[in-house]
Amino acid sequence: MSERHPEIDPTLPEVVQNFLRSGAELEEIRLDERGEWTHEGLRFENSRLIGLFSRSIGRTEGGTWILEIGPFTYPITVEDTGFFVEAVDWSEQPPRLRLSDDTSEPLDVHSLEYRPGGRLYCRIKDGAFRARFKHNAYHSIMDHLHEEDGKVILSVTGTQICLADLDELRE
Repeated sequence: MSERHPEIDPTLPEVVQNFLRSGAELEEIRLDERGEWTHEGLRFENSRLIGLFSRSIGRTEGGTWILEIGPFTYPITVEDTGFFVEAVDWSEQPPRLRLSDDTSEPLDVHSLEYRPGGRLYCRIKDGAFRARFKHNAYHSIMDHLHEEDGKVILSVTGTQICLADLDELRE
């Protein structure tokens, strides 16, 4: 076992498990909490490679985040979540998300979750994953929010959803 992989996920492909059991070290590929890709601490600059990685992210049944490119599976480090909301088309009913993996799907407004520090998430891929709203997508929601009785309310598609309690945010 290695320092980066103290326990080897038994749902990884056997060739990857054997590589890690041999004591070999994988070079670290990381997706940070803002959706930036790095290799051994250096930020990727090539937009085509970033797009390939974003389209190739997955998770094993054992919970390990991976890149799956063709026949190759490579374990990666994910700081927060593997998927990000790049943009929201609020003119659609329901609003339509454009995700970091170049897919698009309707927003399940009932899955929205606000976290302190200005982090907004929703469930995607039939609820299988959580996606974090990137800066522009996060700010696009502001036109659909209002305050009511000390709560932040989202009004969209004829539905009102409480995203946050202002008293809890102040604590």
